Amino acid sequence: MQSSTPSVFLIIIPIVICIFIFNYIQNNRRNASFLQNRDKVKADKKRKAEADEKHRVEAQRKFKASVAKQREAAADRERKAEPDRKHSTEAYQKHEEEAKRQREAEAKRQRKAEAVYKHRAEVAERDAIEAAKKQRKEDEERELEAEKLAQQITTLKSNLPFYISNKTPSTELADHDKNMWEDVTKLVKEQDSTQTTLYFVKIRSLLDDNEYYKIGITTAGIKARFKKSTQVELLETVCSFDTELWKAAYLEYHFLREFRLYDGLASSLGELRPEVGFSGYTEVVRSNSVNKISEFFGELDVYNELS
Repeated sequence: MQSSTPSVFLIIIPIVICIFIFNYIQNNRRNASFLQNRDKVKADKKRKAEADEKHRVEAQRKFKASVAKQREAAADRERKAEPDRKHSTEAYQKHEEEAKRQREAEAKRQRKAEAVYKHRAEVAERDAIEAAKKQRKEDEERELEAEKLAQQITTLKSNLPFYISNKTPSTELADHDKNMWEDVTKLVKEQDSTQTTLYFVKIRSLLDDNEYYKIGITTAGIKARFKKSTQVELLETVCSFDTELWKAAYLEYHFLREFRLYDGLASSLGELRPEVGFSGYTEVVRSNSVNKISEFFGELDVYNELS
């Protein structure tokens, strides 16, 4: 029993030793593998860290480059935009200046227009006032002239040596008498002082060879009035009166109205009227009134006392 025990130990001890050695080797292998793996992990981590750092640095470089590029692009845009901004600013300033100039010009035109309108209004008002004054003055002058004319006509009428008819004895020469009266009033109004002869004459018509009595006026003298006539011949100056034209015209008008030989009157008196008209034929008067007319002519000196 004692002899077998050492044999067992001899067998077991090597086995244990072998197992120990095997375990030791295995442990060393495991440790070596662990260390190897650890180193590999560290190396991998280092490589990864380096790669990450490199990537970070590259990313940072790219970012900085991108930022720099963006800044450069922005600066380039800024440089390019500067002329446009400057042009826009200048254009805006020019626009503002032009607008200001137009506003000032419009204000100036407005002020000028207002001044012109005000001036025209003042001129129109002044002209209206002047026109009204002128019109009043003219109206007053016309009234004074009308009053003066009426007074003159009244004075002339009051000194007539005969009564005058209130209406035209015949409508035959109504228009003629109307025109004649207008001429008379004009001469009276102007008081034409031309020396004139109111005459009462006997004539012979060279157109019908009949004799007539005629009243008229002349500024050339009685003989000169008929000297060159080819229609009538002066036979006798019954009477005459020298005075101013405006008085002579008035007297002629009324002598003819009262003593003219109208057509109907000529028939009733059995007198002849000019069958062929000659110069002054409307001034032929009644032959039965020669003495009366001569008597009235003798009373006309009072007219030369009138002014």
